[in-house]
Parts: sequence; C-alpha cells; structure tokens
Amino acid sequence: MKSVIVKAVLLAAILTVAGAQPALAYIDPNTGGMLFQMLAVLFASLSAILLFFSRQIRTFVARVLRTLRGKPADEEGTEADAAPPPDPEA
Repeated sequence: MKSVIVKAVLLAAILTVAGAQPALAYIDPNTGGMLFQMLAVLFASLSAILLFFSRQIRTFVARVLRTLRGKPADEEGTEADAAPPPDPEA
C-alpha cells in the first residue's frame, strides 16, 4: 500500500513539473517592501493577541483536552483538592 502511495505522489510531482510554463509576470520591486510591511504588522498583531489572551486560550485547550479524555468539562477539581473549611472553634 505504501509503495502505491509513493508512486502516485511521484507521478503527480512529475506531471506537475512537466506541465509547468513560464509565468511571464512582473512584480514591481517596491511591492516587496510594501508586502513585508503589511506582513510585519499582521504578525505583530497576531502575536499581541496571542499574548493578551494566552490564559484564556490555555484554559480553553485544557477544557477541550479534558473533554476528549472523558471527564466532564465543568469538573474543575474534586473536593479533596479544595481547601478544608475553617475551624469555627479556633
């Protein structure tokens, strides 16, 4: 089965390269600088959003993984993990 997949991928790669034609396209040299500036702003914005919401993202991922393992998502911990109630006689 593995050899069939490998042969199919190689055949697809050969047909793709064999059918390639020149693009005859021109990109203005200044377009690269403008594209880089837009991508830099996009990358900085995404990094800031991930940093700002990292705790919420971590909590969501943990909840999803807990659900996939079979535990209910609303079960944060057991009563044994909670602190004991204060002693009223103290």
